[in-house]
Amino acid sequence: MARPLLAPLADPLTAMQDNDSPLRRFKRSMVRDQEKWREGIGYDLDALAEASAEERASIETILLHRGTLAWYDIEALAALDTAAARQAVLDALHDPDAEVRVAVSRFAPDLIGAEARSAALVHGIETAEIFGGLTAVLLEVEEFHPPAVMDALMRGVEQREGEVAMHYAAMLLFLHGQASEPFDWDQRPFFLQFHTEDPGERQAAVELLRKRLGELASA
Repeated sequence: MARPLLAPLADPLTAMQDNDSPLRRFKRSMVRDQEKWREGIGYDLDALAEASAEERASIETILLHRGTLAWYDIEALAALDTAAARQAVLDALHDPDAEVRVAVSRFAPDLIGAEARSAALVHGIETAEIFGGLTAVLLEVEEFHPPAVMDALMRGVEQREGEVAMHYAAMLLFLHGQASEPFDWDQRPFFLQFHTEDPGERQAAVELLRKRLGELASA
């Protein structure tokens, strides 16, 4: 007597993937860890793009009720691009966190316009700290630097604490075509001149920077 054929066993991985909806994937990506923080990884925007209308509504509700926002929330809200999400992004322009404001400039430039984008960056230049939004500010400045932003960088060179001022000096040289990258390590000895608490030493470094940028001749 022939033995009955057995149905093939279901692949557990395939079954799990079949049940892994875009909503579940997006929620899972919202769990933050050290790697995501260190590598600058945001939420799963691919899952957001694949989500159904009902799932997108659920994601919108989650994002809008998070309270304190971070840059990755702004990125997701900008990608969601609903009326409520756009309003939340606009409201974030008044967030005290420089990194959040700069995220609005980065992920929703067409929504806020050039003037508001510039204002967000100026605020970031004036307030961002090392490990507190400075990297995000500098990355955005590299892409968008109207005169108000350039002026804010120079004020930062003159007035901000040394470890911040040196990065602004490096960026100014780069934006003026006098450095090969935003922080040219070959010019590090010059940048370190701004890392001082002595007002006279800082002023001497600022004057040398202005001379290199050709500003003294036009002043």
